[in-house]
Amino acid sequence: MADTYFSLADALESSYKPDSVEIDSCMCCCQMVKTSDQDSECGLHSGIDLEVSEQPQNLRNVVNLVIALHRMKKTQKVQSTEFTDDELCNIFLENLVEEYVTPTVHEETHQAADHYNYIGPVQKCYICDEFQKSLVLSKSITTELQAITLQGNNLSRRVELELSTYKASVPRERGQPIALGVGGNLYLSCTSTSGKPVLGLEMVNKEDLNNISGDMKRFLFFKTVSGQTLTSFESAKFEGHYISTSYTNRQRVDMSLTKDAPNRLTSFKMTVL
Repeated sequence: MADTYFSLADALESSYKPDSVEIDSCMCCCQMVKTSDQDSECGLHSGIDLEVSEQPQNLRNVVNLVIALHRMKKTQKVQSTEFTDDELCNIFLENLVEEYVTPTVHEETHQAADHYNYIGPVQKCYICDEFQKSLVLSKSITTELQAITLQGNNLSRRVELELSTYKASVPRERGQPIALGVGGNLYLSCTSTSGKPVLGLEMVNKEDLNNISGDMKRFLFFKTVSGQTLTSFESAKFEGHYISTSYTNRQRVDMSLTKDAPNRLTSFKMTVL
């Protein structure tokens, strides 16, 4: 079988010149790498041996070797004429091994539904709006709360509210979660009528309010104290809607969209019993 010759210098750029190390003549165009039926060695440089095995060589192996040598001349600064095995291994790995970057995909997650646990205790109090109108339970047509100016003996008509305190599973800076009872099993609730949040009164067992989540949030309100005397109550189910009273006397207590809604009062004074 005829000997096969391949010149490494033919694959390198013609402008390639060693920086500071003189390479033996086997690196020049005049020295060939010889492959024969028997294993042979070609001394590229004292201390560096290129071993050619009996395994069939293909153009891809030769090209990889040429690319590695070509990159070495640009990236490696030789400090001496000797390389250790580890240094040679690192040089070839850095120049031949391709790096694959696997992107980390973060899928959007949805926040778990919050819930509220009763922590007590129940606090009894009276409340009145900024115009000193008190809350009165009216049963003329339907059971509802009205804001009425009371004096003297009529003050006995005031509704005694029961505030039950809760702890949220997901802490929020919106105030203290509470439920508002008006005696017995009657509680204030915020529901939607024709797409509009309205304040109502519902009968519900107190035990059913120990743990509140989902639609039961209609019984929850966030109590926020501003200054030292004024308190507001925002619906937990319909954010931005507050318990409010009208400027006019003897009107229904209802919900308003914002704390600054015109013709509605959303701040109350509490008298703790």
